[in-house]
Amino acid sequence: MTMKVEENPDYVNDGQPKIRKFRRAAPPTFTDVEQEKIYRRGRLAMACRVVAAQGWGIGCSMQLSSRDPLDHSTIWVLPAGKALAAMKSSDLIQVSIETGGVVSNDQEWGYDINSVAIHRAIYRARPDVGAIIHGHTPHARSFAMQDRPLEMILQDSCTFYKRFHRMPFSAGQNALTNPKAVSDCLSDGKGFVMENRGILLVGASIECPISYYIRMESLCRIQLLAEAAIKGRGGELVRVGEQEVQFTFDNSGSEHHAWLMAMPYFARQDKLTGGATVI
Repeated sequence: MTMKVEENPDYVNDGQPKIRKFRRAAPPTFTDVEQEKIYRRGRLAMACRVVAAQGWGIGCSMQLSSRDPLDHSTIWVLPAGKALAAMKSSDLIQVSIETGGVVSNDQEWGYDINSVAIHRAIYRARPDVGAIIHGHTPHARSFAMQDRPLEMILQDSCTFYKRFHRMPFSAGQNALTNPKAVSDCLSDGKGFVMENRGILLVGASIECPISYYIRMESLCRIQLLAEAAIKGRGGELVRVGEQEVQFTFDNSGSEHHAWLMAMPYFARQDKLTGGATVI
């Protein structure tokens, strides 16, 4: 495994004051797919610990999954009832995307069939999706109770410009029998509100949806607070202009940016585990 380092692709010398070109970190690359598989499983288990560190491992429902890099027709999911803070690579269960059948399971735990059905529907329809997280965290649940769009009122909101949708409660409830209803709700987006439940985010690797989820939970909280304040004292929300929203999305809406934003959370877990690939 090597950590890829790229030249900054946004560097343009167009008459502006000269600024030294810099290198930026990028996701690791692999020459051995088996090693990548070990790494991805370890990162999924570590992602569970990242989620638990946010205080979301108790009193709410979370599901994380990651596509197997060797067999793209399968995913790794969490065992039902296992504490996120104690999740290990060996706890993860390999499941067929098409049938939901268990391909590999080293433990006695089973998995939540209905929860994973939502993920399977997305993986089947979106080959570009490598990882998914959905949860019923406090502010996500509060936001999901009302029929409101995500407002472009903060810089971070622009990350999800025209890429964050809604999934009716019935679509999630019937994911096993009608998976297309789930994937249609996501379309080409980064995620959606699960009505009366919470939120779901997707990405190419587990770091991306983790970054998106942490950001979206915060955005739900801030919008709820802002709308409550406006309702109490009157006035209107100040929204980011359309041109500014598009500019921000173009410059910080990439998956690489999401991966970078997740690094501090994973770095803390790396420190706790001694940088282990398998935990």
